[in-house]
Amino acid sequence: MIQPIIDQSGIIHIFKGKQRLPIKLVIGEILTADIMDIFPTGTIQIKINNRVLNAQPQRQLPLNKGDTVYVKVEKPLSDGTITLRILSTNEVQQMQRNLSNAEQEISEKIFKLIKDIFIQTSQQDIYKKQIPDTQLDEKSHLNLIKTLLSLPLEKISDTEKASLLQKLIEVFSNRSSTVENLQEFISFLENKSEFKEMTAQLKNLLISDTDKTPEKMKQALLNSGPAFEAKLKQAFLEGYAEDANLENIKEDLKSVLNNMLNSAKSKGIEEVVDKAQKILRQIDGYQVLSKTYQSFFTFLPVFWKDIEGGNFAFKSFKRQGKEYHTVFVTLKIKKEETLSFVVTMINKSFFISFSGDSEIMQVIKNHEKNLKERFHQIGLALGGINYITKIQELIKQWSIKEGLISVTA
Repeated sequence: MIQPIIDQSGIIHIFKGKQRLPIKLVIGEILTADIMDIFPTGTIQIKINNRVLNAQPQRQLPLNKGDTVYVKVEKPLSDGTITLRILSTNEVQQMQRNLSNAEQEISEKIFKLIKDIFIQTSQQDIYKKQIPDTQLDEKSHLNLIKTLLSLPLEKISDTEKASLLQKLIEVFSNRSSTVENLQEFISFLENKSEFKEMTAQLKNLLISDTDKTPEKMKQALLNSGPAFEAKLKQAFLEGYAEDANLENIKEDLKSVLNNMLNSAKSKGIEEVVDKAQKILRQIDGYQVLSKTYQSFFTFLPVFWKDIEGGNFAFKSFKRQGKEYHTVFVTLKIKKEETLSFVVTMINKSFFISFSGDSEIMQVIKNHEKNLKERFHQIGLALGGINYITKIQELIKQWSIKEGLISVTA
């Protein structure tokens, strides 16, 4: 018998065979279990959280190979036996209703957060609590972010996530972008000598459309703020063994803005405090989106001619033996026009899908030949280019849940 270990938080750790990482089960949680096989002895082989276990049913159950059931993790018995109770039909239906209500509530909270931080323009009207005529101060804002980040965002259905992302794109397209706010902030700071060094740091974190290189773009994205906590945690884990770790944190946009914020507070310069907080809150919003979509989600830190701002989402995964790397970019063009596109690499073959206003789409179609030639010149395989009318279809392609992608040239 495998003897489980239960820690103080109620998590059961099961060490199976020679595998170094344990199987973790939380007492009280509900999981899906795939029936992998049923042996003549009555033992059932199940798959939970991508790990395989053998279970011994206590009574005869109408199960077949290939079935999926919901099980609840009960407290282990005195002899160490772990009990997985199969939920009844009524329990499953109630759970699904609860999940549906919960995911909608979570989506609404996320949408309200993002909408608020991109709509509001001054410290006096940035946030309001649900209680009328009460403002959300900085401490409450941070508590709200922590609450959203701690929610089980991975349990939101793909349909709900797609609907949420579509609404968020509309908000991003119709409100001031983070790049616009940074441009305004830098212009404001250039006349303040006490922030000269920090202003120079801000400029170095952003790149112009005439100075784009793959390495500069990569560094600008990684230092845009949403990954700051991850870098900070990594530096602590490594005990600041290398000076590069500290420098990496110091050069992050969130670090620079926090330093400006603290300095402005000590000097009593409220306008700097307000502008820095506004940008920091937008970065917090991107952090929530990164967690929601299990991806790296941020603004595009590039000053582009004729482009007012943009957002960037990236995720990488492996499925059915294939490696997927997919990027979702939304650009806000001047005159209230938008362009969105998804670039997906599947085992070194690229597929691109565009969606946007008809005039912009026609420009891209006119230059399609040039795009194909550029791919060919640098030795990359372009599998297909697709033009999509509805943004929902583009979001589905970025999600890639079936392990396949349909693209026509």
